[in-house]
Amino acid sequence: MKTTDYLALYAALLSTAVFLWNLLQARPRMRVDIIFTVETVDGETRSGLSVCVRNLSPHDIHLAHVGILYPYKKSTVRDRLAHMWRFKTLSRRLGWVHTDLSLYAVETGCPLCLEGRKAHQVFIPWDKMEEMLADAPARRLIGTAQDQLWSNAYSKPFECPAPRNDVTAG
Repeated sequence: MKTTDYLALYAALLSTAVFLWNLLQARPRMRVDIIFTVETVDGETRSGLSVCVRNLSPHDIHLAHVGILYPYKKSTVRDRLAHMWRFKTLSRRLGWVHTDLSLYAVETGCPLCLEGRKAHQVFIPWDKMEEMLADAPARRLIGTAQDQLWSNAYSKPFECPAPRNDVTAG
């Protein structure tokens, strides 16, 4: 092979890599996480959870909804097969309830425009989280965010610790 063949091969590989990089960057991407948070408002410190929505792309994302999923029943293999047969899709969140945080008097700030490489955080006080999980068979939560084009992003399940019964020595 001549030197010009090596240069042509290098140019072809480089242009392909740049094309794939631009294709990857052209799509808006968001990530949702649930983290434990301590917040101080007007001198009062509260603990709870935060649903953090991060815009990983350089494009603006118009958030329409931030919410929480919690389990309402344990789904069996039979339930999953029946759901797959009926709806012709594999559901990873069968047995989970989507809930709007406004039902628990939690302000989400939606709708909003989330700029590129920025994040939005929604604080859920511990007592509101306990209210959500009161009848749940498992103490797990999944955060969700939906943009105005109905694209959903979900967090990994967050294991909520059980409340401690504080007993003071008398």
